[in-house]
Amino acid sequence: MKTLIPFFLLVFLSFSIFLSGCSPDEEFGTDPIGSLSFSTDTLSFDTVFSKLSTPTAWLIIRNNGSKKIKISGITLKDGGTNGFRINIDGVSAKSFSDVEIPAKDSLFLFVALTPLEQGSGQPFAISDALIFQSEGIQKQIVLEAYSLDAVTWHGKTIQSDTTLTADFPYHIYDSLVVAKNTTLTIREGTTLYFHNKAKLVVHGKILATGSALAPITLRGDRLDEILPGFLYDIYPGQWESVRLSESSFENVLNYVHIRGANSGIIADSSSSELVKLKMTNSIIHNMTENCIWSCNNKMSIANSQLTNSGSNTVSLFGGWYDFTHCTLANYQDMVESRSGSTLFLCNNFEKINYPLHAVFFNCIVFGSNFSEVDTLMSSQSTWNIQFKNCMLRSLEWPSSMAAGCVYPKEPKFLKIDYDTEKFDFRLDSVSEARFAADSVYSKQYPYDMNGIDRLGDGKPDIGAYEWTTGQK
Repeated sequence: MKTLIPFFLLVFLSFSIFLSGCSPDEEFGTDPIGSLSFSTDTLSFDTVFSKLSTPTAWLIIRNNGSKKIKISGITLKDGGTNGFRINIDGVSAKSFSDVEIPAKDSLFLFVALTPLEQGSGQPFAISDALIFQSEGIQKQIVLEAYSLDAVTWHGKTIQSDTTLTADFPYHIYDSLVVAKNTTLTIREGTTLYFHNKAKLVVHGKILATGSALAPITLRGDRLDEILPGFLYDIYPGQWESVRLSESSFENVLNYVHIRGANSGIIADSSSSELVKLKMTNSIIHNMTENCIWSCNNKMSIANSQLTNSGSNTVSLFGGWYDFTHCTLANYQDMVESRSGSTLFLCNNFEKINYPLHAVFFNCIVFGSNFSEVDTLMSSQSTWNIQFKNCMLRSLEWPSSMAAGCVYPKEPKFLKIDYDTEKFDFRLDSVSEARFAADSVYSKQYPYDMNGIDRLGDGKPDIGAYEWTTGQK
């Protein structure tokens, strides 16, 4: 990954280094290119949206010789026609001539890119080269990047029924709002990139139906790396949330991946009789706050993974909920301090009491805390909580509320790696979640979210993922 620092600091450093040690009487070396060393042979840029500038990268050119060097020409091979530009000492140009570097000194050369649109919904490669020439000798530094065309919306409101397809990704600034009595349909493979603090607000209805091979993705718009090997995409807090307002009902999410936001889904108080959300085969991962926050709504969540949040992973304040074959797990360590539990259940909110009905069939509720199921119930309102054939990180519940559950010390997920921030919530072969699900509920979802048959061996596993031999 290339190195990026603020542009004004680079200019200052370059100008200072360039001036230091200069002497008008110093002789020039006879082998200028041969005495130079370059910090890299290739400057690679992360993928960037077309028409938007990349962060500035830099190349360090060092004169290792005992005499001053004059580079007769520094040019872009393609003349800047594909969007690359160079800068020396605060001056931006397509080429420079007679650039001097004192003996045993260095020069910073800055490079940035603003790619042009190519009319393609897929990333496309852009390349150029820096040509250094002096005394008939050339040195070439390769420039390479990928650019992505996108439909860009600033404060967009959908006011009539609209369908988004995967032909082009969508780049959202500020907000994307679905008006009342309006349906936004999102087809498989579509990606929505949200800029910092941008959000999706649904007053009408959203029907997002992806597939196992082409899920719908809602994520932040940073395409680069924060550190080598660590994409911005894996970090929470890159954008705001998906908000289902009071007037929004009958929302459907199937094979939808939501990641890297402050909150995944926030569902405003509506009704415990009309379905607010049906979500299947979906992943909500890596939130600063909650994966799902809901007050007094009716939801059905199945075959889904809700993982890693800075606050409660799932917060339910009254309403009617059923979770079937879900994996709820919290191992978030990329926030200043994690608060809350994986599952929080409550029958009141801001001094208003709401009846709560929440049932969990063949679900995993686990995490890094001692207990990951927390409740706060008011006697002023009714509540009914049931766990059936679940694997829980919790003190054992009364048998009237938890039947067929297991309480291991470790869930034995396939991978929990804090160093690389790699998490794989499929089951290891020795997990106590294996063979422990109730097939009555598995028959409602005979295939896991990866399409693996749960019922083939007659012993389905708890959670969103069925263990299989040879899984990678």
